[in-house]
Amino acid sequence: MALPVLIVGAGLGGICLAQALKKNNIPFKLFEQDVKSTFRAQGYRLRITKNGVDALKEALTPELFTLFEKTCADTPSFGVRIKPDGTHLPSPAGFGPPPGAQSKSYTVDRTTFREALLSGLEEHVFFGKSLEQYTIHPDKVTISFADGTTEDGSLLVGADGVRSQVRKQYLPSFQGLDTGMRIIFGKTPSTPEFLAKLEEEYRHGMSLVLDPEDASQPRVLFESINFPYAEEVTEPQLPDPYMYWVLCTQSSQLPISREKSWHTGPQESADLSRKLTNSWSPSLRAIFDMQDTSQSAIRSILSAMPEIAPWEPSSRVTLLGDAIHVMPPTGAMGANTALRDAADLARRIALAGGVDGIDQAVIGDYEASLRDFAKTAIELSWQGGMKSFGLKPVDQCERIKL
Repeated sequence: MALPVLIVGAGLGGICLAQALKKNNIPFKLFEQDVKSTFRAQGYRLRITKNGVDALKEALTPELFTLFEKTCADTPSFGVRIKPDGTHLPSPAGFGPPPGAQSKSYTVDRTTFREALLSGLEEHVFFGKSLEQYTIHPDKVTISFADGTTEDGSLLVGADGVRSQVRKQYLPSFQGLDTGMRIIFGKTPSTPEFLAKLEEEYRHGMSLVLDPEDASQPRVLFESINFPYAEEVTEPQLPDPYMYWVLCTQSSQLPISREKSWHTGPQESADLSRKLTNSWSPSLRAIFDMQDTSQSAIRSILSAMPEIAPWEPSSRVTLLGDAIHVMPPTGAMGANTALRDAADLARRIALAGGVDGIDQAVIGDYEASLRDFAKTAIELSWQGGMKSFGLKPVDQCERIKL
């Protein structure tokens, strides 16, 4: 019996790869260090644009793609640009749809999207499995977990995010960038009490708060999220309407190191968002004062280098998504690029005749394509960040070991 593809990391890219392999009857196992799929908040809303949509159509069965569509939120128009005191600002060139939005795009709640993608994978997903290391043999790869268990496979795919344990062993000297920016993201339930405090024009579209004359003020993007198929879809259960928001500020404005930002709890994250906006207009402050504190989190905005240096490919190990090309979330490109990676890798394995056809050339061609696509995606993300969120140029950012 052919050994399975071993996927480490049940984020969006890893799950999409699993679905694509399942669709092509290629054996696989998916491992996730969290003890269950709902162990922690899974982030905020995402925009799935052309590359992501094309990948999902390729990776998913028609039935599952229909479920994906019905779990999506309304895709709104663009809202207002305002100062923290509520004063309106003109919309400059560049404030508009993200790359790929000219074609059909979808707005998703990340947690709900992930639950939909997990449909049908119950027998293939193993939670509570924290990878420690892998060992390559002539005819297989063996992965070892913190619980003392091991698994053998034909190929190991590291889809385990920006702090990828697979990448640390595969590419130990891999460097990225700390942009110097930090984000606090969260959700505010759209209760009658909240809406009563919110200006009518803030309830529609994707809006941006900034003060061009005061760099110490954070910038906030917020958007109302509503689910048109909420009465029709029962599994996964769709969220009640909410305001999604993401607050972006310089690291100097937060008393938290880069390393600690990954471990800051929801309550502290929520408290910091309120502190940073306590002088804002009452209507804007309501977004933070009435937030669901369990959904708040802080992250450092990190990125791979736009020009990712090539490496010697392995026939037994590769990477996808944030594990190899994390990028600023300011271009709506990160999730779409991970989905694109997943569909591309599955296609190449299928064209090679399955797991027995995987060799260094197959993986090398996949990784070369990954680097080429990621370069464009990272550059577009950087352009969006510089226009709307005050991101520094690449050459002014600190190089770090990811």
